[in-house]
Amino acid sequence: MLPTRTQSLLLFIAAVGIVSWTLICLDSPHLSFPKDEGPIAWTRCKENAAFFCGYLECVLDRATVKIDKLFSRVPTDYENREAGSHILAVTKYPTSCPPSERLGIVMTNYGGPGVSGRASSFQLGPMLQELTGNRYDIISFDQRGHGHSLPKLNCFGSALGYETFKANTVLETTFLIPEDPFSSEGRAILIEQQRAALALERTQGLMCENAIGGEALGFMSTTTTVYDMEEISRILEGENALINFASVLHFEPAVTDSESNSGEVLTGLSSEPTSQTCSLTKRARFSLTVLYLPTCTWANDHYESQTLLRVLLGDSEKTYQYFLSECFVAGPQRCSLVLSADAGPSDIGDRIDRFLDRLQEDPMPVVNYDRVLSLTSGHIRSSLFTALQIPRLWGLYAEMLASAMYDSDASQLLLLVAPPYSPPSPEPDQEGYIETGQGDLWRLILSCGDALPYPGGNKTWPTAEEIVDNVLVTMETWPRFGGTVHLMEQHGGCQYWAGTGVGPARYRSMLASFPIFDSTGTIQKTLTTPALLLANTHDPITPYSSAKIVQNTMGASSRLVLQDVPGHSYLAPTTQCAIRLISEYFANGVVPEDAETFCSREIDNYFESLTDMSDAQMILRRI
Repeated sequence: MLPTRTQSLLLFIAAVGIVSWTLICLDSPHLSFPKDEGPIAWTRCKENAAFFCGYLECVLDRATVKIDKLFSRVPTDYENREAGSHILAVTKYPTSCPPSERLGIVMTNYGGPGVSGRASSFQLGPMLQELTGNRYDIISFDQRGHGHSLPKLNCFGSALGYETFKANTVLETTFLIPEDPFSSEGRAILIEQQRAALALERTQGLMCENAIGGEALGFMSTTTTVYDMEEISRILEGENALINFASVLHFEPAVTDSESNSGEVLTGLSSEPTSQTCSLTKRARFSLTVLYLPTCTWANDHYESQTLLRVLLGDSEKTYQYFLSECFVAGPQRCSLVLSADAGPSDIGDRIDRFLDRLQEDPMPVVNYDRVLSLTSGHIRSSLFTALQIPRLWGLYAEMLASAMYDSDASQLLLLVAPPYSPPSPEPDQEGYIETGQGDLWRLILSCGDALPYPGGNKTWPTAEEIVDNVLVTMETWPRFGGTVHLMEQHGGCQYWAGTGVGPARYRSMLASFPIFDSTGTIQKTLTTPALLLANTHDPITPYSSAKIVQNTMGASSRLVLQDVPGHSYLAPTTQCAIRLISEYFANGVVPEDAETFCSREIDNYFESLTDMSDAQMILRRI
């Protein structure tokens, strides 16, 4: 039996790829934050002195562990006493409000997946604290295998080692898509590239197994993250404290029910790395933006099937057309892609398509860059898809793309998709930490830790031909990005990952069997306070339609805020309307009256201002 709080109902509210502003607020008297000499020995963070940093050691058995000056401890595997231990890096951004007004802590983790929660907290902490009313200390952490946490996943020895492994391969360029990918010749070209991708995935899987071992990888999944979060709350705030969580990240559903089973976890669906635990009987408010998959696609359908991507890409072409329209309206002074003779947005799009075809036949050599390489059609597609997620970069990206298209200078654009190599001997920071990169592999820790093994072993593993045929089905509806995104963010290749299927099988259960849902997937328990859902009208990787599925699933237990804006919504709300609703909900418990609230756009044109390159690189590190 897993150690959980008495009569709690744990709900991992699902979402794949949608922004999540999540908070479970306290409905009990104010809690006092433990002093710095308490369970975690806090010290000022070297990166930002406004934050405190500390470490929490995850060991096997809570009942047999003593808390010492340096580490608090939680189980690695909550059932297996032989599983070993982990150390989690934790940060705290303290509130400045008087103690009498303080409400406790809010835990957060940027997610990504594959992003350091500690590193991202230095930017997100102040924003999140302001959004939640400055009445909470903000607590963040590196998930197992990530960042400063130990053991750390370091499969290639260094950032440079992994960069050179991927350099100029399909894992960096993504698919180079022929003019007619549906022809026999075009399909053959894609199959050859997919074979190369499978070989690379197999190699990196073996490297990671050799570096850390399959058993350790099996306990670095989303579900172990969820239980670590509950234990962090217990250690810092006490056994019966409510769990407060706020985040900007992606989810996938998982549910455990202990209300009628004395704390026994009946189910725990493995989910995307940022899936979060909530004790429904211990919280007053919960807010998130979610993309819900009724069939639990994240954990229960293999990535190579493309089922998940066909949901995520729902608004991608629509967002691309929005980008072209905004560019045309902005004109050549603000959008460098516009030419004076253009009659409409389609003229810009046609030029981009011709540029892609030209690069497919004749990649452009780039010799004025930190790396010597050739610009390919894959680079353009992946850079364009990245830019669509971040409207504040559109003006700068238009300059980059125009320079490549019109002046044959791709040096700036390549910063987005083929960054300069890391130094061979990087200097450690003041704590002795050395950045080893490999964020793609951190992502696979979670994706593959959550994934189901293929039944029948390697005899049922997907072939390059089968994967490409699935990709081609996706491209029929999303021709511009349907053959690109599956290699931009690595979630596949879990058949080669030693941690797949190692964790407890209960973490990979079908949502349909959960007693909290009926046969249609509709939630049958009412939340104490309705959840707040956030979505954008033009999100290339998390469509509004999925937020509607969540809302319909949760019924009266949810409210939806829809922003009439482009971009990937997890990067932050961009209308004062949404910010006000979120702040009132978090800080004061005000729930919108209507089932759906529409927030109109507040920016005249998204090409109005240019973001400089340093700001762009900072943003891109968080994607």
